Amino acid sequence: MRLRTVITMLSILAATTGAASLSGCNSSSATAGDYSESIQLSDYFKSTEWVAQNKESANFVIIDTRPVAAYNAGHIPGAITIPRNEFYFPRKVIDPKTGRYKLKADNTPLEIAYDIPTPAELIDILTRNGITPDTTVVSYDNDTSSYGGRVAWVLKTYAHAKAYTIDGGIDKWKDVDGRALSTTPVSPTPSTKPYKIASYNNYRINKADLAAVIDTANGNQTKAGYVISDVRTPSEYTGFGTTVPSGTASTGAWTLNSTPFIYSSNPGARPGHIPYGKFSDYESAVFTDYLNPATGLPVASTLQVGRNVKVLKSAADIQAHFNSLGITKDKIVYNFCEGGFRSGVYTLIQLGLGYKNVYNYDGSWNEWSILEPELYLVVTGDGRISGP
Repeated sequence: MRLRTVITMLSILAATTGAASLSGCNSSSATAGDYSESIQLSDYFKSTEWVAQNKESANFVIIDTRPVAAYNAGHIPGAITIPRNEFYFPRKVIDPKTGRYKLKADNTPLEIAYDIPTPAELIDILTRNGITPDTTVVSYDNDTSSYGGRVAWVLKTYAHAKAYTIDGGIDKWKDVDGRALSTTPVSPTPSTKPYKIASYNNYRINKADLAAVIDTANGNQTKAGYVISDVRTPSEYTGFGTTVPSGTASTGAWTLNSTPFIYSSNPGARPGHIPYGKFSDYESAVFTDYLNPATGLPVASTLQVGRNVKVLKSAADIQAHFNSLGITKDKIVYNFCEGGFRSGVYTLIQLGLGYKNVYNYDGSWNEWSILEPELYLVVTGDGRISGP
């Protein structure tokens, strides 16, 4: 690498790493993105129709986040492949008590699998794929998959203005619209200059930020002005298997079995949820079956047997759902799931609804569940809370 390139990249990192390391919104230098009453869901989610109309535009990149084998079998024409695992990275866990790496039984550092790219990692990804700060980037996966949204959330967090995810993903493109797929790989041309991160929107919190809003002196309630939003499945939330699968109405009674439901494979992972978190099932709360306007019936997906193609509900419907849980625009909202993917999509949705202060905890349950019980509280059972 030429000396000038090295100096350029070091300058970028010096300008951005300080901001990026201040991942919590409680930091005095942390700021949310620009807010406007005119913001709408389409500022974060684009329809397949919009993509079809604009995909031949200059400096327009479509990212297929599925595994390479799925991309090779058929992708949206013109899309490049950046597999999902290129947008999350394993990190060693720091033990808050010692300030050192938390160790497994074999004395090797414990890692969580999912974390946002550092500035250097993101610069490398985008530069290799010919993406500049002016590029319109549209990412996708299957209909309700959170990986396409994860890419858009990462880019928005690093203040890439024109970053979106496709509502309904490739399922909507193929099964509802009847649009053709391509099996011809697209090889991006790397940029001649490193991608430049100009600012940082900070739509992200860390474990310490979330722990700080639990009022341990008053029954572990969430402190005034904050709301913790748990977007996982009923079984993940309760910590036990339930009779209610993900994606179905989950407002009624739940029957729990006695087997702890531990999604994480990390040693010491605990089942359950954060006290006083608002439960909002990822699929059932914000997605709806796409209806054929001619028949009024759901369109069956040929890509995922037994499922229908799903797209976002209307802004009014989604807002009503959040309001019913007390997840209102006057609150500072902390979203989490198992690995920060589904909650990343929720963060985009709330930004698109005009929320001023909404953040994603990307360590999420994979990290929280393995941390010290006295510092990072976990409860099990049906603790659903609705209203303010």
